[in-house]
Amino acid sequence: MNKIALIGNYPPRKCGIATFTHDLNEGMKANGVQTAVLAINDGLNNYNYPSDVAFEIEQNDISSYINAAEFLHTNKFDAVILQHEFGIFGGKDGKHIIQLLKRLRMPVITTMHTILDDPSENQRKVVSELGRLSRKIVSISAKGLDLLNDVYSIPKSKTVHIHHGVHEIENLDVIGLKKKLGVENKKVILTFGLLSKNKSIEVVINALPEVIKKHPDTVYIVLGATHPHVLKHEGEDYRHSLIRLVKKHGLEKNVLFVNRFVSNEELFSYLKMCDIYVIPYLGEKQISSGTLIYTMGAAKPIISTPFWYATEMLADNRGVLFDFKDSVQLADRINELLENDSKRETIAQNALALAKECYWPNVGKQYYDLSSKMVSEEGVVKTEYELADESELKFTYPPLKLNHLQLMTDNTGILQHARYSIPNRSHGYCTDDNARALLLTVMLENDVQNVDELNRLTSIYLSYLDYAYNADKGKFRNFMSYSREWLDEAGTDDSNGRAIWALGYVAANTKVTGFYHHSDSLFKMGLKAVEDIYHPRSLAYSILGLTHHSLVHGENEVIEFLKKKAEQLFSTFDKTIDNEWLWHDEKVSYGNSRVPQAMIFSGWYLKDEKMALRGLKILDWLIEKQFRGNIFSPIGNNGWLTPENKAQFDQQPLEANGMIDACLQAESYTGDDKYGSYALKALAWFTGDNDINVPVYDFSTGGSHDGVMANGINMNEGAESTISWLMSLQNISLYLRETKKINL
Repeated sequence: MNKIALIGNYPPRKCGIATFTHDLNEGMKANGVQTAVLAINDGLNNYNYPSDVAFEIEQNDISSYINAAEFLHTNKFDAVILQHEFGIFGGKDGKHIIQLLKRLRMPVITTMHTILDDPSENQRKVVSELGRLSRKIVSISAKGLDLLNDVYSIPKSKTVHIHHGVHEIENLDVIGLKKKLGVENKKVILTFGLLSKNKSIEVVINALPEVIKKHPDTVYIVLGATHPHVLKHEGEDYRHSLIRLVKKHGLEKNVLFVNRFVSNEELFSYLKMCDIYVIPYLGEKQISSGTLIYTMGAAKPIISTPFWYATEMLADNRGVLFDFKDSVQLADRINELLENDSKRETIAQNALALAKECYWPNVGKQYYDLSSKMVSEEGVVKTEYELADESELKFTYPPLKLNHLQLMTDNTGILQHARYSIPNRSHGYCTDDNARALLLTVMLENDVQNVDELNRLTSIYLSYLDYAYNADKGKFRNFMSYSREWLDEAGTDDSNGRAIWALGYVAANTKVTGFYHHSDSLFKMGLKAVEDIYHPRSLAYSILGLTHHSLVHGENEVIEFLKKKAEQLFSTFDKTIDNEWLWHDEKVSYGNSRVPQAMIFSGWYLKDEKMALRGLKILDWLIEKQFRGNIFSPIGNNGWLTPENKAQFDQQPLEANGMIDACLQAESYTGDDKYGSYALKALAWFTGDNDINVPVYDFSTGGSHDGVMANGINMNEGAESTISWLMSLQNISLYLRETKKINL
């Protein structure tokens, strides 16, 4: 008998995937299979798991996924069954799970609980990788098999249809529950599930007045707590909107909200108690529904919108469908069934006949038989990392620590400077650093487990920028004293450009609804400040923000503004681009790499090859000036770079950060990995591969010292330096994971 590991959410975590993983595990154990569960934590709660859970994976901690692979190998599991749903794994679109699968030497079966027919490019990439790394992909619906092949090019030979499991529900005594709820002698309509807007409960409430006219003894029960992630980001807004709608229709005696998560046993009692089960989901693109098949197993008639799974499962007179958002049609369907006991019984029994084929022990055996066949046919296989050139696997880097960032941040914002590693309050705050910090925390949303702390920091930095905006001037102030007094009225072009960069990035990439609305509004107010920006570096900051925003939101007004500012940056180099000294000025100072980065990024987005190629040419010139063999030797701020001389020292961390980002942008555009090699060398500047062979990174605090001097390291650890290090580490980490250059 093979030893099987299941990966997915698990109770007491409250969600459909957790319930599915638990029930599949029990179904396999009913067949005598030895199993263990690797549970995915969500960063919201600490769960007291049962003994079936042998390992916990922290959703946003990439190392946790890698350790999970080692756990599976060390404990000699024969196969893995993975439950996949967007939103439960860390990384953009859950791509952290790919890092686990790449390392496994045993066959993997992946069950897809959502299969999108119109995925983003990154979602398509993630699912395609799942298909490549899994021996079999299971779809809960037949429709899903076609989508996997047509949309993701996963061969049909790799896909298999296995039904969602269902419990064998005994005849339960529901009289006590009816009395408790006060619905004795009532006709009960039920909807169950974690509450969110896509459940479309308002459609049922709007249908009820016509039902009540004919059947005044009808009660509609909405069973289930608000989804934890909805609760975190939106609170109970949706539930309260439903309560207001009930009052508007005067249905207070006919609608009952049971606002809590219920166990399977309790759910089955509710299902057995109801006369009709209604599923009013908002859209058709759903290939699975546990509540639907549970209701079939309870032998209760179902009225549902025609989402994919319902259309498939309720065919052949196993249920009744109504059109999306059509409350009038739903009222007719409910009245028709309430008036026809025979029809209700017929469709309920037809549904039960199919549900009996899907009892969990039967489904568990199907999964086990599938995994056993793969183990016997394929056995242990080499992982991609064992097959790789060992020389590619030697690079290691420090862990990402936010300790110093947190120390430098108070309730107002991040302080500019530190004396050694202690915040120096005498210099106060600035928009430059708070914009950088805001960029960083949103970059980390998919990679830090403590999301509550990360969101707290994001709120502080976003609040600082909000307060910095001077509506009278249409610009962001920059400097604030420690006593919270503004020291300027309009800030610099650089600080305004950085604010737009950060806000455009946040509006494009944050997963938190409140952060999106706030940053998007502030971004658009701040565009006025960009009108008067002409300096290339400040333009570059602005263009990065405009491009990020346009890439995701595609708003014509923003895109046209981006084209205008990009052309301004491009034309700055018209007179010098073909000269030996191609820089626009006789002095190259700081933040130089952001100029070619912005040109390459905007050129790629705007499909402006001339723009991107000019950016590459400028970057190549800056690389030539700032690399000495294998060492990154950035322009020092003690004299800068001129046609006659390059200052070797006071080298700043922001130069390494800018070079890394520009080189990674160049490799993304050209596919030439020489740029990635330069980026790695620039990161190594922080860890000691620099002109004085001393680490700039502080391994004890997680911060970065302020620079490389002729006589040693500047021991202070200011905000700019620490943020530059953390951004550099994060972007190199993402690059290495995506290009498979390192055993992360």
